[in-house]
Amino acid sequence: MPISLRAAALRTALERVLGEPVHALSTDRGVRVHAPAPTPDDQRWAQIYSVLRTGDVWGSSNTPMGPEVWAEIHEVNA
Repeated sequence: MPISLRAAALRTALERVLGEPVHALSTDRGVRVHAPAPTPDDQRWAQIYSVLRTGDVWGSSNTPMGPEVWAEIHEVNA
């Protein structure tokens, strides 16, 4: 599924802040991007929050691979 420019921009911005690839998944509502979360003392958290808040919903989760951050873009035609 092609992603919107808004979802692509969020993914690119998060990749730039984190310095690593960010995964994108199709959801019932649109697109979710997610990546491993940095350590709590990482100096990039303000930038990460700024990027995540461009999503329609965002947050963090504990996964078997460790904590991750995520944001979703709700696509109109998803």
